[in-house]
Amino acid sequence: MTRGKKYVLRWVENTPIGRKRRSRTVYGTYREACNELAKIQATRCDQRAAPTVGQLYEARYLPWLERKYDGSESGTPKNYQRAWKNYCAPRWGGVPIDQVKPLDVQEWLDGLAYGNAYNSMIVMRRTLDFAVNLEQIPSNPFRREYEMPRKTPRRSKDVYTLEQAEAMLARIEGMPYEAAYILAAFGGCRTGESLGVRVEDVREIQAGGVRFAAASIDKQVGNLNGEIAWRTKNGQSVREAIVPEPYCDALFRVRDQRAADGFEWLCMMGAKPMGKIAARRMWIRLGGIPFANLRNSWRTFAQFEWGVGYATLELLMGHKLPGVTGNHYLRPSTEQLAEDFAAAYAEKRGHLG
Repeated sequence: MTRGKKYVLRWVENTPIGRKRRSRTVYGTYREACNELAKIQATRCDQRAAPTVGQLYEARYLPWLERKYDGSESGTPKNYQRAWKNYCAPRWGGVPIDQVKPLDVQEWLDGLAYGNAYNSMIVMRRTLDFAVNLEQIPSNPFRREYEMPRKTPRRSKDVYTLEQAEAMLARIEGMPYEAAYILAAFGGCRTGESLGVRVEDVREIQAGGVRFAAASIDKQVGNLNGEIAWRTKNGQSVREAIVPEPYCDALFRVRDQRAADGFEWLCMMGAKPMGKIAARRMWIRLGGIPFANLRNSWRTFAQFEWGVGYATLELLMGHKLPGVTGNHYLRPSTEQLAEDFAAAYAEKRGHLG
């Protein structure tokens, strides 16, 4: 149409960068203008606008994530939410779900570090899966095979031998994180758990001729000083960690000193419980391995140098044993686990018992 009355046609269409308002000027009769707009709407507009990736994330993915990790202090959901906020939302939040193109996905991945790309793809795949299940799109573009960024060097997997762990115990005496070291290196606690033990949480027990310190693990510290989560990583992580003699004596010494000083927590930074960041920064000056690897060290030498059984160690770590029996029936007490521990430990260390 080039002659006749002037009409301005306006419509909204989905584009790879979001929903955009469009317009076109035509000339002719009113009927001709209506027919032209109808053609545009049929070819460029959906009767029902597709939601954006951001809308789908808020409506489907986020509630699902919260339900899945309800009651858990796992850092996984925070990592995924951080990946969405920092890397997914800026690029995909305003894009309609039916306008995500594989080439755009690859270009986006090319600009990310491996770890960020890995977590971001987990979030995006699961988010768009909801759209596929609801038949809003025929397939999930994030489920295609893409070239991921090159991996960066991973955290050290080195562990201490028992001899190295004992030598380090003497070196860190008096350090603010001393109790956490004992609980991690000789009790198998996670970093946050080892820093989150109070004076009143530690008691002495005896089993099989061996003395132990039993520490209640029902909370953990966060990254910052004074940051306490009054829940463990998951339900089965609630337990008592046991530290055998002679290492328990060092823990009792710290406990008694903190009690005499009027402190509530074993690991203090000023007037607050020590957080994970402060502990790691102080530890790395002496440690040689990541603080988190102390738990791996304990798990290794407790089995191969002390001879403690696999199932006993798994339960002391706060893990579930496999099968129906492990999930529903085995409920040993701390004293029973200590008896089983002591049977192997006293034999390996003949000077005890």
